[in-house]
Amino acid sequence: MKVKFIKAVENGDLVSVRLFIANELMLDPRGKSFTEMKNFAEAKFDNLYDPDNAKSYSSDKTDWNEELLFSIKNDLDDNFSKEKLAVYESVAKYVLKDKAEELDKEEASRSARTTTTSNSENTGRTQRRNNKNLYTCITVGGAAIAVTGLCLSRVALASLGLAGVVIGGILLYNDAKK
Repeated sequence: MKVKFIKAVENGDLVSVRLFIANELMLDPRGKSFTEMKNFAEAKFDNLYDPDNAKSYSSDKTDWNEELLFSIKNDLDDNFSKEKLAVYESVAKYVLKDKAEELDKEEASRSARTTTTSNSENTGRTQRRNNKNLYTCITVGGAAIAVTGLCLSRVALASLGLAGVVIGGILLYNDAKK
């Protein structure tokens, strides 16, 4: 778990903890780190979840897309319920399955590299690819936060997200120039 998340939990920052948990599925849709964070927060907060507002979403997977995913994520800002979070997790794992597979491949590749030595050229390419993935995640995460802030008319949140998009874009641009 990330140090910032642990500190937010220890400081009782419920809003940040909820954002960290929801954002984790966007960063890693495989769900392992998400589940670990959720369980950690559940153990520390009695009020982690809101009562569900009973808003329903399509259970037909043919309707599941990024637009629905972002809609559910935005709804979590106003109603962070166990039920809504479970739907969000299912939709995220389905919609972002390609990203999850890519993360699995990268992880398998990383573990294979630890058992064999590689030359510096391969290491450099791998580092650039890892940097690109990190920068892409920063950009996408920033966009998600910006959209959430705009939808909720929260200027600070939208500004934070926009900063993430700009920083991620600059990092991607600089990485592409190398």
